[in-house]
Amino acid sequence: MKKSALIVLIAALAVVLVCTGLGAAYLMTNQNNGLALEGEGDTFREEVVIDGLAPGQERACSYRGESASPASLVVSLTADDGALARFLSVRIAAGDEVLYDGGLADCAGKEYRADVEGEFAFTVTYRMDAGVGNEAQGAACTVTAQYALEGAV
Repeated sequence: MKKSALIVLIAALAVVLVCTGLGAAYLMTNQNNGLALEGEGDTFREEVVIDGLAPGQERACSYRGESASPASLVVSLTADDGALARFLSVRIAAGDEVLYDGGLADCAGKEYRADVEGEFAFTVTYRMDAGVGNEAQGAACTVTAQYALEGAV
């Protein structure tokens, strides 16, 4: 299915859910995926494979969302035991608000929250610090990222 057709389908689903009173509907998209979250407790999970980074490089995963009413964006990350995990830093930002900026290992399993309403954007940036030595060369890891929008804050 083409990206534009998928986005139209998701937007239509969100409108139907709101209009029929089935509960709050939220929409979150990134450059490759779209997902309608149908209210409290719904989550979007993705596995992000981080490999091929050289010291000083980063990889950003950016998302756009929309919520018709005040909500709480919840982000949590966990990493596998891949060799690169201990060398990565991560920055989680919702709009201009930085929710976390530090080592990937230190944020694993914790929840980071931001109050959102209307259209919003958030980014998770993975980076390898410039001072990392050769031991990180060719290393990789997989991060499981979980995103959710929870009801009125």
